[in-house]
Amino acid sequence: MVKSQKIVGFDCGEDEHSAVLLDAAGKFGKRYGVANERGQIQELLAELLLGVSPDEQLVVVVESRRSHGRIVSDVAIDLGCDLRQVNTVALNHYRDLEGQPRKDDEWDAYLAARMVFLEMGGCREAVEATEEERALSRLTRTHRRLVDERRKHLARLRAVLLEMAPEMLHSSWEGPKPGRKAMLYLLERWPGFEGLERAQLRSIEKILRRCRYGSRATHVAKLIRKMARGISIAAEERHAFTLELDLLARQIRFCNESRDRLRAEIVHRVERHPVGPKLLEMQGNGPVITGVLVSELLPVARTSTEPKCATYAGVTPLSRKSGKSLDNDKLAQGVNPRVLNALYTSSVVAIKHSAIDRAYYQKKLRGYAGHPKPHVAAFIALSRQRHKLVFKLMTTDARYDKEVLIATHLKRLEQDQMAAA
Repeated sequence: MVKSQKIVGFDCGEDEHSAVLLDAAGKFGKRYGVANERGQIQELLAELLLGVSPDEQLVVVVESRRSHGRIVSDVAIDLGCDLRQVNTVALNHYRDLEGQPRKDDEWDAYLAARMVFLEMGGCREAVEATEEERALSRLTRTHRRLVDERRKHLARLRAVLLEMAPEMLHSSWEGPKPGRKAMLYLLERWPGFEGLERAQLRSIEKILRRCRYGSRATHVAKLIRKMARGISIAAEERHAFTLELDLLARQIRFCNESRDRLRAEIVHRVERHPVGPKLLEMQGNGPVITGVLVSELLPVARTSTEPKCATYAGVTPLSRKSGKSLDNDKLAQGVNPRVLNALYTSSVVAIKHSAIDRAYYQKKLRGYAGHPKPHVAAFIALSRQRHKLVFKLMTTDARYDKEVLIATHLKRLEQDQMAAA
């Protein structure tokens, strides 16, 4: 027997949450305000549960299970409520559709609950992940943020070098590139390259040999000292450049060290997870990519079919188009961009090491001839095929067997040739 539902939507903030309980017709019922504190949230949900009859179920709706909505989600699960999650973009579209010109906490809580009441797109059951998977998800997201921060610092370093010594950015430059260990060591020894023009060659060579320049160390050391002697900037501005370069070098070094530390922890957790070693056997799946798949995709794969899981991963040919946006393709609502990025990146790496993946990519590349971006479409198609294998490894006891895949691929080619004949 399917139970009827009582739906309460939450709009979560840093200090206080707004909650709206729908009536039987799906309209505004009771309104609540509760502080972002576990005890008060427990009292509110317990009070709502007391008003639910035995043949009803309390459904709690949040925008996110992280950050502001973390405590609400945890308490709802502990009390046995049905937890639903709405996509923020879908909620914004629904707010525009309802004619609400600005964000309002109570109105957003009502609209989130209303979306579940009407069973609209953009809302789904909140997936339940294990503690290990939630920890792995947090680590992989932090790793992604560190990579992005490092990229920003490197872009700024290149911009500063472009003003001081543009020859270091030329394609013909044989010395250390921005962001490399040798460059960071040089900036650590001579911040802003001050004093480098008077340095002895053996001091520069010592740094270069630490970075495996070998017999080229003397030649490169001469190039670096020549570059330093060519810098002509007024003393006051040169001091400002020195401070900026020193700060950028420290930030890049910190990102490198933090990234390596996170990667080591991710490797440890992935190898310890039951599914992690199986995914690592696939060509193109490194520890970080596997960590994303285990923490973000596996909880969905446990309760969904392969096509629905592929839609969540963003590798199905679905897009949102309406009105003035007919010429602009966007991801379908509810897609996890982290999983999509992981599958896409693993496909790019796989074609370099796997003949089967490379053959499928080239086949799709020919099929998408005339497409504005045929290589992107071909990689998405390859990601879709690889998702089928990832889903099977996650949900069954199967192991990745390259020989079986090659035999299946050759058999399919033979069948295609016979059919063409």
